[in-house]
Amino acid sequence: MPDYLDVFISPIRDSDVAKVLLVAVMLLTVADVIFGILNALVHKDFQSSKMREGIAHKSTTAGAILVGCVIDGTITAGVDLGYPAPVLAAICGYIILMEVASLLETFGKLNPQFQGSPIYQLLAAAHVVDEEQ
Repeated sequence: MPDYLDVFISPIRDSDVAKVLLVAVMLLTVADVIFGILNALVHKDFQSSKMREGIAHKSTTAGAILVGCVIDGTITAGVDLGYPAPVLAAICGYIILMEVASLLETFGKLNPQFQGSPIYQLLAAAHVVDEEQ
């Protein structure tokens, strides 16, 4: 692979942390899709328009990861963009938090008893979970 392309792959290839973060994002994304479909089926609210919207949301997170790879690769190549830390790790961390919050919200919809749990209440108090279900 030419060096000018490899520089964008190297922040992932050379970092175990980046690999773990990307796998975590993928696993949580797949879980979010599966439980979202399960929730729609249980509540008889399966709509292709909602599915298309969900696909668009998941696509934008993939786009954000691509942007993180490009920025980290550019930094690795020696260009000073004013970002001292790995951008991809920050993006993945944020996506992980979003996916966890989405999963907890879906779990609350699937199991109303979960809504009374301390972790759910903590997230609801922080406005991470939408209480208007």
